[in-house]
Amino acid sequence: MRHFPRRSGYNTYLFSDVTDGDQCLDGPCYQIKLTAHIDREIAARPELIQIENGWRNAREQRPGAVQRGHFREVETVVENPDAEPAPPCAAAKPAIIVYGKRVGTTLTVCTDDDCPVHDPRAAAEQAAAPAPSLAPAPEAETQEEAGERQRNYEQQRKEYEQEQERKAEERKQQFERQKEHEAERARREKLHKARVSKFDRIIDKAPAMFSAAQLRVFLRALVNIDPYTFDDVAEHLAANDENNEQSSEEILLSTIDGLPDDKLTGFALRLVFTGHTAIPRESEIGFLTETEAAFAPP
Repeated sequence: MRHFPRRSGYNTYLFSDVTDGDQCLDGPCYQIKLTAHIDREIAARPELIQIENGWRNAREQRPGAVQRGHFREVETVVENPDAEPAPPCAAAKPAIIVYGKRVGTTLTVCTDDDCPVHDPRAAAEQAAAPAPSLAPAPEAETQEEAGERQRNYEQQRKEYEQEQERKAEERKQQFERQKEHEAERARREKLHKARVSKFDRIIDKAPAMFSAAQLRVFLRALVNIDPYTFDDVAEHLAANDENNEQSSEEILLSTIDGLPDDKLTGFALRLVFTGHTAIPRESEIGFLTETEAAFAPP
Protein backbone atom coordinates (compact mmCIF):
# COMPACT_ATOMS: atom_id res chain seq x y z
CA MET A 1 0.00 0.00 0.00
CA ARG A 2 1.28 3.49 -0.79
CA HIS A 3 0.93 6.13 1.92
CA PHE A 4 1.14 9.87 1.30
CA PRO A 5 1.64 12.31 4.21
CA ARG A 6 -1.24 14.68 4.76
CA ARG A 7 -0.71 18.40 4.54
CA SER A 8 -1.95 19.80 7.85
CA GLY A 9 -5.22 21.71 7.58
CA TYR A 10 -6.05 20.50 4.06
CA ASN A 11 -7.81 17.49 2.65
CA THR A 12 -4.86 16.91 0.28
CA TYR A 13 -1.80 14.70 0.07
CA LEU A 14 1.73 15.61 -0.87
CA PHE A 15 3.47 13.20 -3.21
CA SER A 16 6.43 13.92 -5.46
CA ASP A 17 5.02 12.60 -8.71
CA VAL A 18 2.14 15.08 -8.45
CA THR A 19 4.04 18.21 -7.42
CA ASP A 20 7.10 17.52 -9.64
CA GLY A 21 9.34 19.19 -7.08
CA ASP A 22 7.39 22.45 -6.78
CA GLN A 23 4.89 23.52 -4.15
CA CYS A 24 1.80 23.72 -6.33
CA LEU A 25 -0.61 22.36 -3.73
CA ASP A 26 -3.69 24.55 -4.12
CA GLY A 27 -6.12 25.62 -6.80
CA PRO A 28 -6.47 24.43 -10.39
CA CYS A 29 -2.73 23.66 -10.75
CA TYR A 30 -2.80 21.09 -7.96
CA GLN A 31 -6.05 19.55 -9.19
CA ILE A 32 -4.67 19.11 -12.72
CA LYS A 33 -1.55 17.36 -11.43
CA LEU A 34 -3.60 15.20 -9.06
CA THR A 35 -5.84 14.07 -11.94
CA ALA A 36 -2.76 13.35 -14.05
CA HIS A 37 -1.29 11.26 -11.22
CA ILE A 38 -4.49 9.19 -10.94
CA ASP A 39 -4.65 8.68 -14.72
CA ARG A 40 -1.01 7.51 -14.78
CA GLU A 41 -1.64 5.03 -11.97
CA ILE A 42 -4.69 3.60 -13.74
CA ALA A 43 -2.83 3.36 -17.07
CA ALA A 44 0.11 1.57 -15.43
CA ARG A 45 -2.12 -0.77 -13.41
CA PRO A 46 -5.36 -1.47 -15.31
CA GLU A 47 -6.42 -3.93 -12.60
CA LEU A 48 -6.94 -1.05 -10.12
CA ILE A 49 -10.54 -0.52 -9.08
CA GLN A 50 -11.50 3.16 -9.05
CA ILE A 51 -13.37 4.11 -5.88
CA GLU A 52 -15.01 7.28 -4.59
CA ASN A 53 -15.39 7.69 -0.83
CA GLY A 54 -17.27 10.98 -0.94
CA TRP A 55 -20.73 11.82 -2.22
CA ARG A 56 -21.15 13.95 -5.35
CA ASN A 57 -23.64 14.37 -8.17
CA ALA A 58 -23.92 11.33 -10.46
CA ARG A 59 -22.97 13.48 -13.47
CA GLU A 60 -19.65 14.32 -11.78
CA GLN A 61 -18.72 10.73 -10.85
CA ARG A 62 -16.03 8.86 -12.75
CA PRO A 63 -17.56 6.29 -15.12
CA GLY A 64 -17.30 2.82 -13.59
CA ALA A 65 -16.07 4.06 -10.19
CA VAL A 66 -17.28 2.11 -7.16
CA GLN A 67 -19.21 4.42 -4.84
CA ARG A 68 -18.97 4.80 -1.08
CA GLY A 69 -20.85 2.05 0.73
CA HIS A 70 -20.00 -0.59 -1.89
CA PHE A 71 -16.48 -1.37 -0.66
CA ARG A 72 -14.51 -1.95 2.52
CA GLU A 73 -10.84 -1.13 2.97
CA VAL A 74 -8.78 -4.23 3.77
CA GLU A 75 -5.90 -3.62 6.18
CA THR A 76 -2.76 -5.09 4.61
CA VAL A 77 -0.22 -3.72 7.11
CA VAL A 78 -0.01 -5.84 10.25
CA GLU A 79 0.67 -3.47 13.16
CA ASN A 80 0.92 -6.28 15.69
CA PRO A 81 2.98 -9.18 14.28
CA ASP A 82 1.90 -11.39 17.22
CA ALA A 83 -1.79 -10.95 16.41
CA GLU A 84 -3.57 -13.49 14.26
CA PRO A 85 -3.75 -12.05 10.68
CA ALA A 86 -7.16 -11.45 9.19
CA PRO A 87 -8.07 -14.18 6.71
CA PRO A 88 -8.09 -13.15 3.03
CA CYS A 89 -11.25 -13.05 0.97
CA ALA A 90 -11.92 -13.81 -2.69
CA ALA A 91 -13.24 -10.28 -3.33
CA ALA A 92 -10.10 -8.41 -2.12
CA LYS A 93 -8.64 -6.31 -4.95
CA PRO A 94 -6.23 -3.36 -5.38
CA ALA A 95 -7.88 0.04 -5.82
CA ILE A 96 -7.18 3.77 -6.09
CA ILE A 97 -9.23 6.58 -4.57
CA VAL A 98 -10.25 8.95 -7.38
CA TYR A 99 -12.45 11.27 -5.28
CA GLY A 100 -12.94 12.13 -1.61
CA LYS A 101 -10.67 11.80 1.39
CA ARG A 102 -7.17 10.43 0.68
CA VAL A 103 -7.68 10.97 -3.05
CA GLY A 104 -4.79 9.51 -5.06
CA THR A 105 -4.06 6.80 -2.49
CA THR A 106 -3.82 3.15 -3.55
CA LEU A 107 -5.18 0.51 -1.19
CA THR A 108 -6.79 -2.91 -1.04
CA VAL A 109 -10.57 -3.16 -0.86
CA CYS A 110 -13.27 -5.78 -0.62
CA THR A 111 -16.20 -5.07 -2.92
CA ASP A 112 -18.46 -7.90 -1.74
CA ASP A 113 -21.36 -6.32 0.15
CA ASP A 114 -22.04 -9.65 1.85
CA CYS A 115 -18.48 -10.81 2.40
CA PRO A 116 -18.47 -13.30 5.31
CA VAL A 117 -14.86 -12.34 6.11
CA HIS A 118 -15.20 -8.55 6.30
CA ASP A 119 -18.89 -8.11 7.10
CA PRO A 120 -19.65 -9.25 10.69
CA ARG A 121 -23.38 -9.18 9.96
CA ALA A 122 -22.99 -11.49 6.97
CA ALA A 123 -20.68 -13.77 8.97
CA ALA A 124 -23.23 -13.97 11.80
CA GLU A 125 -26.03 -14.72 9.34
CA GLN A 126 -23.95 -17.43 7.71
CA ALA A 127 -23.12 -18.96 11.09
CA ALA A 128 -26.79 -18.87 12.14
CA ALA A 129 -28.02 -20.32 8.84
CA PRO A 130 -25.15 -22.23 7.19
CA ALA A 131 -25.43 -23.56 3.67
CA PRO A 132 -26.94 -27.06 3.59
CA SER A 133 -24.59 -29.96 3.02
CA LEU A 134 -25.17 -33.46 1.74
CA ALA A 135 -25.89 -35.78 4.65
CA PRO A 136 -23.42 -38.65 5.01
CA ALA A 137 -24.58 -41.98 3.68
CA PRO A 138 -25.77 -44.41 6.37
CA GLU A 139 -24.61 -48.01 6.44
CA ALA A 140 -26.30 -50.38 4.05
CA GLU A 141 -27.94 -47.54 2.08
CA THR A 142 -29.95 -48.66 -0.88
CA GLN A 143 -29.72 -46.97 -4.27
CA GLU A 144 -33.24 -45.62 -3.82
CA GLU A 145 -32.35 -44.15 -0.41
CA ALA A 146 -29.20 -42.57 -1.86
CA GLY A 147 -31.28 -40.95 -4.60
CA GLU A 148 -33.76 -39.63 -2.01
CA ARG A 149 -30.93 -38.23 0.09
CA GLN A 150 -29.46 -36.47 -2.96
CA ARG A 151 -32.87 -35.01 -3.92
CA ASN A 152 -33.42 -33.71 -0.39
CA TYR A 153 -30.02 -32.03 -0.46
CA GLU A 154 -30.66 -30.44 -3.86
CA GLN A 155 -34.05 -29.15 -2.68
CA GLN A 156 -32.52 -27.67 0.49
CA ARG A 157 -29.72 -26.12 -1.55
CA LYS A 158 -32.22 -24.56 -3.96
CA GLU A 159 -34.30 -23.11 -1.12
CA TYR A 160 -31.14 -21.80 0.56
CA GLU A 161 -29.96 -20.06 -2.62
CA GLN A 162 -33.41 -18.52 -3.17
CA GLU A 163 -33.37 -17.18 0.39
CA GLN A 164 -29.88 -15.73 -0.12
CA GLU A 165 -31.02 -14.03 -3.33
CA ARG A 166 -34.04 -12.58 -1.50
CA LYS A 167 -31.84 -11.22 1.29
CA ALA A 168 -29.36 -9.78 -1.22
CA GLU A 169 -32.18 -7.99 -3.06
CA GLU A 170 -33.54 -6.69 0.23
CA ARG A 171 -30.11 -5.32 1.21
CA LYS A 172 -29.72 -3.77 -2.24
CA GLN A 173 -33.05 -1.96 -1.93
CA GLN A 174 -32.14 -0.79 1.56
CA PHE A 175 -28.83 0.58 0.28
CA GLU A 176 -30.57 2.37 -2.58
CA ARG A 177 -32.99 3.97 -0.12
CA GLN A 178 -30.08 5.04 2.05
CA LYS A 179 -28.26 6.49 -0.96
CA GLU A 180 -31.38 8.42 -1.99
CA HIS A 181 -31.72 9.70 1.57
CA GLU A 182 -28.09 10.88 1.60
CA ALA A 183 -28.52 12.57 -1.79
CA GLU A 184 -31.66 14.36 -0.58
CA ARG A 185 -29.92 15.42 2.64
CA ALA A 186 -26.95 16.77 0.65
CA ARG A 187 -29.33 18.62 -1.69
CA ARG A 188 -31.17 20.20 1.24
CA GLU A 189 -27.91 21.19 2.94
CA LYS A 190 -26.73 22.87 -0.24
CA LEU A 191 -30.07 24.65 -0.64
CA HIS A 192 -30.03 25.75 3.01
CA LYS A 193 -26.51 27.19 2.67
CA ALA A 194 -27.63 29.14 -0.40
CA ARG A 195 -30.65 30.52 1.49
CA VAL A 196 -28.52 31.50 4.51
CA SER A 197 -26.11 33.27 2.15
CA LYS A 198 -29.03 35.10 0.56
CA PHE A 199 -30.37 36.13 3.98
CA ASP A 200 -26.94 37.42 5.08
CA ARG A 201 -26.75 39.52 1.90
CA ILE A 202 -30.20 40.98 2.66
CA ILE A 203 -29.07 41.93 6.18
CA ASP A 204 -25.84 43.49 4.87
CA LYS A 205 -27.82 45.65 2.42
CA ALA A 206 -30.55 46.65 4.90
CA PRO A 207 -31.54 50.31 4.27
CA ALA A 208 -31.65 53.06 6.86
CA MET A 209 -35.38 53.46 6.07
CA PHE A 210 -37.85 51.13 4.36
CA SER A 211 -39.24 51.94 0.97
CA ALA A 212 -42.94 51.20 0.46
CA ALA A 213 -42.14 47.91 -1.31
CA GLN A 214 -39.73 46.87 1.43
CA LEU A 215 -42.21 47.72 4.18
CA ARG A 216 -44.93 45.73 2.42
CA VAL A 217 -42.71 42.62 2.28
CA PHE A 218 -41.74 43.13 5.92
CA LEU A 219 -45.37 43.33 7.05
CA ARG A 220 -46.32 40.20 5.08
CA ALA A 221 -43.49 38.28 6.77
CA LEU A 222 -44.47 39.68 10.16
CA VAL A 223 -48.05 38.50 9.76
CA ASN A 224 -46.87 35.07 8.62
CA ILE A 225 -44.87 34.51 11.83
CA ASP A 226 -48.03 34.03 13.89
CA PRO A 227 -51.25 35.46 12.44
CA TYR A 228 -53.18 34.54 15.60
CA THR A 229 -51.22 37.23 17.46
CA PHE A 230 -53.06 39.79 15.32
CA ASP A 231 -56.59 38.38 15.65
CA ASP A 232 -57.81 41.68 17.09
CA VAL A 233 -56.61 43.54 14.00
CA ALA A 234 -58.21 40.98 11.67
CA GLU A 235 -61.52 41.25 13.55
CA HIS A 236 -61.39 45.04 13.24
CA LEU A 237 -60.76 44.83 9.50
CA ALA A 238 -63.60 42.33 8.94
CA ALA A 239 -66.07 44.03 11.30
CA ASN A 240 -68.24 45.36 8.47
CA ASP A 241 -68.42 42.02 6.63
CA GLU A 242 -70.34 39.41 8.62
CA ASN A 243 -70.07 36.88 5.77
CA ASN A 244 -66.30 37.02 5.61
CA GLU A 245 -65.03 33.44 6.06
CA GLN A 246 -61.33 34.21 5.55
CA SER A 247 -58.77 33.27 8.17
CA SER A 248 -56.93 35.97 10.13
CA GLU A 249 -53.86 35.48 7.97
CA GLU A 250 -55.84 35.79 4.72
CA ILE A 251 -57.56 38.98 5.93
CA LEU A 252 -54.28 40.60 6.99
CA LEU A 253 -52.35 39.64 3.84
CA SER A 254 -55.11 40.78 1.48
CA THR A 255 -55.31 44.09 3.37
CA ILE A 256 -51.54 44.62 3.09
CA ASP A 257 -51.61 43.86 -0.64
CA GLY A 258 -54.45 46.33 -1.22
CA LEU A 259 -53.15 49.28 0.81
CA PRO A 260 -51.78 52.35 -0.96
CA ASP A 261 -48.12 53.06 -0.19
CA ASP A 262 -48.84 56.03 2.09
CA LYS A 263 -51.04 53.86 4.38
CA LEU A 264 -48.49 51.11 5.04
CA THR A 265 -46.83 52.80 8.01
CA GLY A 266 -50.19 53.42 9.68
CA PHE A 267 -51.15 49.76 9.17
CA ALA A 268 -47.82 48.70 10.68
CA LEU A 269 -48.63 50.77 13.78
CA ARG A 270 -52.12 49.26 14.00
CA LEU A 271 -50.70 45.76 13.60
CA VAL A 272 -48.12 46.09 16.35
CA PHE A 273 -49.84 48.37 18.86
CA THR A 274 -53.53 47.32 18.79
CA GLY A 275 -52.83 44.96 21.68
CA HIS A 276 -51.57 47.90 23.77
CA THR A 277 -54.83 49.86 23.75
CA ALA A 278 -55.96 47.99 26.88
CA ILE A 279 -55.07 49.54 30.23
CA PRO A 280 -51.65 48.13 31.17
CA ARG A 281 -51.10 46.31 34.41
CA GLU A 282 -48.81 47.81 37.00
CA SER A 283 -45.87 45.63 35.92
CA GLU A 284 -46.38 46.21 32.17
CA ILE A 285 -44.73 48.85 30.00
CA GLY A 286 -47.10 51.49 28.62
CA PHE A 287 -46.07 51.26 24.98
CA LEU A 288 -49.04 53.31 23.84
CA THR A 289 -47.71 56.36 25.69
CA GLU A 290 -44.26 55.88 24.11
CA THR A 291 -45.87 55.45 20.70
CA GLU A 292 -47.88 58.64 21.10
CA ALA A 293 -44.75 60.57 22.08
CA ALA A 294 -42.86 59.25 19.06
CA PHE A 295 -45.56 59.42 16.35
CA ALA A 296 -48.27 61.88 17.49
CA PRO A 297 -47.15 64.13 20.37
CA PRO A 298 -50.08 66.14 21.83
